[in-house]
Amino acid sequence: MPMYEYRCTECGHLYEQLRRMSEADQQLVCPRCASQQVERLVSACAVGASSSGGKGGGGCIPNGRFT
Repeated sequence: MPMYEYRCTECGHLYEQLRRMSEADQQLVCPRCASQQVERLVSACAVGASSSGGKGGGGCIPNGRFT
């Protein structure tokens, strides 16, 4: 089950949630203010060098922002 990032357009709260892909945009409610005005953010994940001697690693860019 993938982890999705969401932002409440009412209070600006950013949060992550494990959800099935088929339910990624259904019945969204902000855990802080209970608003249903929530949008899913687009995150980019990076795949680095292998763990066998490579210095790189993998990770996601936080909060859907590219730098």
